[in-house]
Amino acid sequence: MTRFTAQAIAVQEIPQFGVFAVIMAENADGTGDRLEIQRALSPDETDRLLGLDTYCLHAPNGTHYGGVENWELTADSLTLTLSAEAAAALGTGTECVVTVDPKHQPTLQEGLARVFADA
Repeated sequence: MTRFTAQAIAVQEIPQFGVFAVIMAENADGTGDRLEIQRALSPDETDRLLGLDTYCLHAPNGTHYGGVENWELTADSLTLTLSAEAAAALGTGTECVVTVDPKHQPTLQEGLARVFADA
């Protein structure tokens, strides 16, 4: 299991990279444990053909497309249950728990619903 408390949270479109992202980092400067969940703003035909027209998980030790079997956001934490393949690619356990300040819950809910749409 991977567990950290996010001191920095960003939920935003990043046009220069063509993605919408939910980013949570252990430290306020973005260092330490980190989890990014991204989705392309405009997946193209190549993305579709390669199966990359879904969300992407990025952690300090790796990247994986898809792989979230379940997610639950409460007032103070996000729990992701990952497939074994995703956990291996990210170098994490199959359960990732990120503790968040409750004031971020509404923004995270909206962002997570967007990145996991149609997944």
